[in-house]
Amino acid sequence: MSEKYDVGSFGVTHAFKIKEGNLTIVTTQGVGGDMTRPSLASPVTKGMGLKIAGDLLFAPCAAGDVPVGFAAADPNDWAVEPKQAALDGAYERRYCSIEFRGTKILTVPLEAANTAVTAGDYIKVGATTAGCYDKGTSSNGIALALEGASASSGAEIAVLFL
Repeated sequence: MSEKYDVGSFGVTHAFKIKEGNLTIVTTQGVGGDMTRPSLASPVTKGMGLKIAGDLLFAPCAAGDVPVGFAAADPNDWAVEPKQAALDGAYERRYCSIEFRGTKILTVPLEAANTAVTAGDYIKVGATTAGCYDKGTSSNGIALALEGASASSGAEIAVLFL
């Protein structure tokens, strides 16, 4: 029988908001009687693979998804536990420490005439301005956008260098 290993780290670890689906309230029987607790449709747990789900937002991977990182720990609990059901995004999202499959998260400037960027797009070195970046492809990308920017915005965005 082989042994299971979980040794070392991928790269940078940082806490971000996570997308865990719709929230319902469930009732369970406890020692002192019935207890109500929030229940999430897609809860994140330690070790789970995560993908980019929006600007600075991450969600559990589905079958076939390539994880951008892994939950380094269980998400933090709510400061005030929700008491009523809510659709995804209509309740306060939890934070989770994510260990990324990359080397550094950095805010970088885009070219003044940048192509529109969506969270999850590859980012390459810009062609016209030193120190600026633009949308790339899987073959020339050196980073992944963690947030989006509109075309020709010259915005600064957070990226994960691969």
